[in-house]
Amino acid sequence: LAQYFFHAGRKLEGQHSVNIAISLVLGTGMHRIRSEEEAIPAQGQEKEEAQRINAFWTVLALNSRWAAVEGHGSSLPYWTPGMRVDTPWP
Repeated sequence: LAQYFFHAGRKLEGQHSVNIAISLVLGTGMHRIRSEEEAIPAQGQEKEEAQRINAFWTVLALNSRWAAVEGHGSSLPYWTPGMRVDTPWP
């Protein structure tokens, strides 16, 4: 939805969608996939892990685009110690 709103010029709805996506990825720990605190997934879970990795990086990219367009800071403070990103590149 955020991508659609971005292209449609609907800033308020787009920013709201990005904020919801950020809450979801942080709340489910997608920024900590393959962290030292996380266990390595079993083979049956590899597809799900790949989807979670792609979801995290998609949300981070959308957030960065919205921050650049709006001229404000990121809503996902990944540079702070508590929000450290351990998720590998897709």
